[in-house]
Amino acid sequence: METTEKQRLKSGGETLVDKNAPGTQEKVLSILAGMPRGKLLDAPAGEGALVQGLMDVHDITAVDLDEDFFRLHGQVPFRKVDLNAPLPFADSSFDYVTCVEGIEHLENPFLCVREFARVLRPGGTLVITTPNIMSIKSRTRFLFYGYHDFFRFIKLPREFRHGHPEYDHQHINPMTFTELRYALEKAGLEVMGVHTNRYVKARRWSVLYPLVRRMIVGNTKGKAPDDRDLYSREILEGEIVIVEARKG
Repeated sequence: METTEKQRLKSGGETLVDKNAPGTQEKVLSILAGMPRGKLLDAPAGEGALVQGLMDVHDITAVDLDEDFFRLHGQVPFRKVDLNAPLPFADSSFDYVTCVEGIEHLENPFLCVREFARVLRPGGTLVITTPNIMSIKSRTRFLFYGYHDFFRFIKLPREFRHGHPEYDHQHINPMTFTELRYALEKAGLEVMGVHTNRYVKARRWSVLYPLVRRMIVGNTKGKAPDDRDLYSREILEGEIVIVEARKG
């Protein structure tokens, strides 16, 4: 994912770059802050930037499709895993699962969410993030350009370097907050909080933006008056949706 801000994190002699959208990793860390030490699965781990921020706090297992991309081998356990397939872990193996900017790369995010729920212990916490395509900014981009924020036109499969979109960091599966929430609850996870990395607005609509926002809020309240998440600032103006869910 492209980002204008690159935060350098240092641990164990390595220097990694946080390549997520600005503030995403910090928000995930703040959600987990203060929670008891436990076994944590980071999937996908990428280079390991988030792992660096958690490795002194939790007992981490990192997984990713590209083992050569991960840079903390020898510091935390790592396994090569395709998140489109069942996870190679027993039921109730972890207290926490983090999935930062992962599900939009997958062909089967519903399976992935079910697997996260399966490997979590009862009472365990999942923190999962994905680009917020329900923001007003993203909705208007789709209206004019035919794609959402962070989902520009996808390359053809023959253009992928390794034959897999995950290796090329392609965003192939935009998922609305309502779809993600459905997947989580269907898997037995209760949404405990909806957060974002930062708030953004559609600059092209700078003059009409307040009117457009009022129209969307009014229409949403009319359709789902009790579903406050759908017209919260996090959903209407958040760049990345960050969901905290707990296994019952």
